Amino acid sequence: MKSKLFGAIVAPVSIVGLTFALGLGVTAFGAGEQQQNLDDTLISTLDVSTEVDVAPWCGWYVSGTEIADLALLPDVGAPTEYIGTEIALTATADTNTAYVGPQADLTEQPASTDCSWFNDFENKYGARYDVVANNNKFTAEALLTVEGAVVPTADPSMDFFAIAGNALQITNVGIDSCSTEGFSTDTTAEIADSNLETTPWSVLTASVNNNNFCQWSAKYDIKIPADMSPLYGNVTYRWTGPILTHTLVIPEDQADPDPAP
Repeated sequence: MKSKLFGAIVAPVSIVGLTFALGLGVTAFGAGEQQQNLDDTLISTLDVSTEVDVAPWCGWYVSGTEIADLALLPDVGAPTEYIGTEIALTATADTNTAYVGPQADLTEQPASTDCSWFNDFENKYGARYDVVANNNKFTAEALLTVEGAVVPTADPSMDFFAIAGNALQITNVGIDSCSTEGFSTDTTAEIADSNLETTPWSVLTASVNNNNFCQWSAKYDIKIPADMSPLYGNVTYRWTGPILTHTLVIPEDQADPDPAP
C-alpha cells in the first residue's frame, strides 16, 4: 500500500518538470522569424571590354620608277648612223613591282600576315596591268641648226609605223616566274597596226592571297625601216613614237568562281 502511494506522488513531479522545460524553450527562441526577403539583391556591376589591334587592309599596288620618256637606242651590233639600212632599236625600262600588300612603294614581298582582306568572299578582288598606245606612228624630225639654235623640223618622208613585221615588241623580262604567285602572264606582246593594247599580267580573284608578288622589266624593240630617203643629210634625226599608258586596273571584271552561299 505504501508503494502505491509513493507512485502517486512521483508522477506529478515528472509532469511539473516537463512543463518547466517547455517554458525554457519559449524563452530561448523569442517571438520567431519570417522567410528571407525574396527581392533581388545587387551584388556588383562589371563593364566588359577589350582592345585588339586590327590589321591593315590588303590592296593591289604597282611601284616603279616614274619616267616620262623612254629613249630607244641602237641595239648591240646595229648601225648607229642611218645609211638606208634598217637599224634595230631597243630599251629596257626599270623594274616594275606588282603586289598585294598593306601599303604602296614596297620593293620586297611582304609577309602574308602584314595585311588582311578580312572577308575573302566579299572583299578580295583580282587585278590586271594594261599597256595602251595612243597610236602606232613614229614621227621624224631633223634637228637642224639655225643661227646656233637647234630647230626640230618635220620630215614626213622619214616617218614610219609599227606594223606587222616591224611591230613595237614588248618583252616582259622575268615575268614568267610570277606564275607561281598566281599571275597569268604574257611574256611577249606587240603594238602593231590597230592592235594598240596589251596586258602583261592578270590575277583572278580565286588566285588572290595576302601577298601576291611579281617583278619584271619591260623591254621594247622596233626597227627604223630600210630604204627611206631623208630630206636632210648630215644631221641628227629624232623619232617620237606613241605614248604608252600603263594602268593597274582594279577590280578586274570577272565572275566570282566560288560565290558565298
